[in-house]
Amino acid sequence: MSATRLHHPSIRASGQPIRFWYDGQPVDSLQGETIAAALSAAGIAQMRHTRGGERRGLYCGMGACFDCLVTVDGRASQRACLTKAIDGAQVRSAMPSGTAEDPLMPLVPPPHEAPEQLDTELLVVGAGPAGLSAALAAAQAGVRVTVLDERPQSGGQFFKPLAPSQAAALAPDAQFAQGQALERAVRAAGVQLIQQAQVWAAFSAHEVGALIDERATTVRCRQLVIAPGAYERPTPFPGWTLPGVMTTGAGQTLARAYRVAPGQRIVIAGNGPLNLQLAVELISGGAKVLAVLESAPRPSIRHARVLARAARNAPDLLVQGWRYLRQLRAHGVPVLWGQAVTHAEGDARLERVHTAALDASGQPCGKPRSFDADTLCVGYGFVPSTELARMLGCEHRVAQRHMGHPATLTREDGATNIDNVFVVGDGADLGGSRVALARGTLAGAAAARALGKTPADTTDAQRQLKRAADFQQALWSIYAPPPLRLADLPDDTLLCRCEEVRFGDVRAQIRAGRDTLAAIKRNTRLGMGRCQGRYCAITAARLVEEMTGRAPQAEQYFAPRPPAKPVPAGALGFEKPEWGGHKPAITPNLARPVDAAALPAMQADVLVIGGGVLGACMAYYLSLAGQDVLVVDRDDLNLQASGANAGSLHVQLLSFDFGAKAQEGGGPAAATLPLGPLSVRLWQEIERDSGEDLEIKVTGGLMVADTEAGLRFLEAKVALERSHGIEAHMLDGAELRRLSPALSPSLLGAELCPMEGKINPLRATYAVAAQAQRRGARFVRGCNVTAIERLPGEGAGFMVQSSRGPIRAGRVVNASGAWSSTVGDMLGVRIPVKGAPLQMIVTEPAPPLVNHLIAHADRHLSLKQAATGGLIIGGGWTAAFHEGMRLNRAQRDSIEGNLWVARQVLPAVSGLHMIRCWAGMNVNIDGAPILGDVPGIPGFYNAVTSNGYTLAPISARLVTDLIVHGRTDIDLTPFRIDRFL
Repeated sequence: MSATRLHHPSIRASGQPIRFWYDGQPVDSLQGETIAAALSAAGIAQMRHTRGGERRGLYCGMGACFDCLVTVDGRASQRACLTKAIDGAQVRSAMPSGTAEDPLMPLVPPPHEAPEQLDTELLVVGAGPAGLSAALAAAQAGVRVTVLDERPQSGGQFFKPLAPSQAAALAPDAQFAQGQALERAVRAAGVQLIQQAQVWAAFSAHEVGALIDERATTVRCRQLVIAPGAYERPTPFPGWTLPGVMTTGAGQTLARAYRVAPGQRIVIAGNGPLNLQLAVELISGGAKVLAVLESAPRPSIRHARVLARAARNAPDLLVQGWRYLRQLRAHGVPVLWGQAVTHAEGDARLERVHTAALDASGQPCGKPRSFDADTLCVGYGFVPSTELARMLGCEHRVAQRHMGHPATLTREDGATNIDNVFVVGDGADLGGSRVALARGTLAGAAAARALGKTPADTTDAQRQLKRAADFQQALWSIYAPPPLRLADLPDDTLLCRCEEVRFGDVRAQIRAGRDTLAAIKRNTRLGMGRCQGRYCAITAARLVEEMTGRAPQAEQYFAPRPPAKPVPAGALGFEKPEWGGHKPAITPNLARPVDAAALPAMQADVLVIGGGVLGACMAYYLSLAGQDVLVVDRDDLNLQASGANAGSLHVQLLSFDFGAKAQEGGGPAAATLPLGPLSVRLWQEIERDSGEDLEIKVTGGLMVADTEAGLRFLEAKVALERSHGIEAHMLDGAELRRLSPALSPSLLGAELCPMEGKINPLRATYAVAAQAQRRGARFVRGCNVTAIERLPGEGAGFMVQSSRGPIRAGRVVNASGAWSSTVGDMLGVRIPVKGAPLQMIVTEPAPPLVNHLIAHADRHLSLKQAATGGLIIGGGWTAAFHEGMRLNRAQRDSIEGNLWVARQVLPAVSGLHMIRCWAGMNVNIDGAPILGDVPGIPGFYNAVTSNGYTLAPISARLVTDLIVHGRTDIDLTPFRIDRFL
């Protein structure tokens, strides 16, 4: 075996030798180990290819970072750290090209007609110390318990059982033995323990979506315990994304579970005793550890009181730590206290690690050191996996330890503010394995009582919890590191590993006033990659705090969206009946806290209410016309409907705007047709004026049909569109396949509308607003308009009351989208507008598959491929408001139905993962915009439209012309509010 295999008399290799091919080279492996373990044993560190051409390697080792992605026998984006090696498999570091010769193979078998159903009394998510102890306590009380765990084996990050490729030759060490005993007890109690089960969403306290045996499964339960554990917190420094740089947890998984050393010459750095344990594990197996760097200062006499407290509560752990230090000293491994990594260097992989001592303020001081190393294991603490708890609306706070992170608010037994939901272990907040075991027992007992059972007495668990919590407090007093500072990290240091966003990119956004996580995300794509913000969100939040002095609240972190981790899109597609159109809703105020300080009295010639794309375009055209314009938004700019938009530029009628499905017989939508091409051209002018790439691609739109009835529908629609001046053509099946070969061969034909396309809504609104600001327009966020009063006297204007002070305005433009009726009510004007929450889905980046905007004649679908490669899938499937989260949220039925339609049109969807599903807001009117002045209220204008992103420029320009010149060059009669009077 390779020199990087670890050896120990108590453990022997038990897996049969196998061989697979990696990028055409043979790799010897053991049956039962992961691809990542086999590659590490062979000295191979490079895995995923980034869009920028860089390489990534094993980083987290637990399936959370998605940097170790490989293609296995044509199945893309498999996590090498969780995927078992298979004899004879062809493994590639690159994704398939998506061509007929190199297709995206389906990731899972074709799904059945409906999801599988699994019913249980208590569902436990996670089989680490907390989850297993909760399951045991409940099962022993007579509860029917099911545990779902993502990993191949139970035990979590702490117990880390030996992989099937290894076997214990002698009695296992205490940590292995404790985990084995707990798992045996759980199984003996009758718990249904299911491994390699991915819980991808929590829709309520009683319904969870999971993938079990590669089949979509809806799990229904009466009580829910969430115990997902934690992942290691990000530690950015120059070079931290090099292959060979990994977390301490990844190094420990290789060493403990698979008996593989992560490299030949290893440096370990971070904060806390886990780094000492890894170092001892490695040297005991024969690996070379060059040094252990601990950022906290060396313990001294000043720690005597906390050392005594730690010894009183967990003397065995204190002795264990002392033994680690003694073993390292015996092997000549230096433990360098008060030191940290400053940067790492290397070409194809890590080659050199640079370090420095830290002063009391956390700044490098003294003479730097360097180590020639091929591996750096970095462990600076953990971050709770709160995705499922936040998805349910559980209350959170921002914990201040390390960089700060959202932590779930629970009672001692893990109960949350959501009935029947418990969150325990490090997945709620950080406390270590003994706290997790005790809290798990208390949660399992509480869940059993809620089910009418009588659990065993929990006095001992409560006593253990107090001792373990006291020990943890003492431990982190001993290991208290210097303060963390991000200010000194160079601008070219990567902050977001997935999307390759650098510190300088984020700093520029913060200086420009886009200083919330939501605004940074939209402007840089930070947090939009496969890891879904796990390794950048808390760093970005800390950077915002350092640069603005404003600490983020828990609700200002990235909104929790399904899936909790990327999930195969093909597994979730099930045919659903068409729901028949948008479902109007009175949408509540969704604003979350941003700036709230009162401002001096404000004044403007024109006040625009609403800071979405229409408000930004109003500011753009008004400022071009020399008007003094102020835009206010009760939330952040571009955050609601506009910021959640999918970016389609529609010119043809959508299928539900024509025929029997259309509102008001389709007349209002048809009257709007001439505005589409004009608005697309205005977007192109705005792009040229801004000097930015707004990713406008006018490649044409295809509305496909898979039945003869669908073709007849399209033929009638084309005739109507042509009568309104829209260029549109019918294509037969052969023409369609020549134009877009990746589409399904079952499609019979399509309508082609050449003027349709797409735009990047994450950039365009901000670019328009920035151009308006350069011309003098002002924007105020966090400014909720509460009342509007007409001032006496002709042309006297309005006095507007807001949460940030009064505003005097000559004219008022209502550009508040789905909330326009609320603004109208303030002046006694009935504006027949409602919101319609809609979902969108995005997949992981894919090879080029489609170039057009795709829609369907009979089904609700919009589909396009973004410049980043991801497929954006929507089409009007309904979402719903979630009171607990104060967010619109996607629904399971809509996700399943939307993906089914997408898969029928573009089969390659089955070869991709869904990485995010979010809810936007459609503006529901009658198919046409409401533009212009309001009779009887001079100076009050509406700029409200469905199909808002496409029509924003033309709508804003027409209303601007009316304000400035009193006329427009297009007849506004079909769009005036008069039509409803």
